[in-house]
Amino acid sequence: MDPKIVYPIPKNQSFFYRTLRNVMRIVFIVAAVSCVIVNLCVKGKPWSIIVVWSLWMTWNLVFSLRLVEFSIFSHAVRVSLYSVVLLWLIDYFLAPGWAQTVIPIVVFAFLLVLFILFYAMYDTRDRHLVSIMVLGIVSVAIAPYSLHEWPITNWIAFAFQVASLVLFVVLLIINWKDIVRKLRILFRR
Repeated sequence: MDPKIVYPIPKNQSFFYRTLRNVMRIVFIVAAVSCVIVNLCVKGKPWSIIVVWSLWMTWNLVFSLRLVEFSIFSHAVRVSLYSVVLLWLIDYFLAPGWAQTVIPIVVFAFLLVLFILFYAMYDTRDRHLVSIMVLGIVSVAIAPYSLHEWPITNWIAFAFQVASLVLFVVLLIINWKDIVRKLRILFRR
């Protein structure tokens, strides 16, 4: 039996990149622990949670790149998800009330850009369908958060939430055959 290699063989990293990554790992860990200790000593609002999440986000987006399925689509989805969590943390722990408007705008902006790129790249479109579907599902899933105080919530959050929903429904209608085929492949086991 001759097994077929599915994942790419990792290339040897340069000495400079390996050293930089190890140094940055130590710097990030020391910074995270220092912020938590200072926040616990000073007391007050838990701003260290936001710092730790920001460091984690930076590490995952800059220093820990994926070997498999690394594309502009998967990276943009990761950036958007990390950004939404960061905005929510800032809203929840430091300055409440504004993220209900900002998060739908951020998600809609990422969804619109990926929607345009998705239809601009005809040759690799099938590969990126799952990534854009994940972002579309996230845009629908944040609707209860952005609209849970409906009379108080301003029209901007509602408009961007509806625009995200419409964009996602258009994507579903246009690509329903590809989506069904992709779901069959994913759940064929």
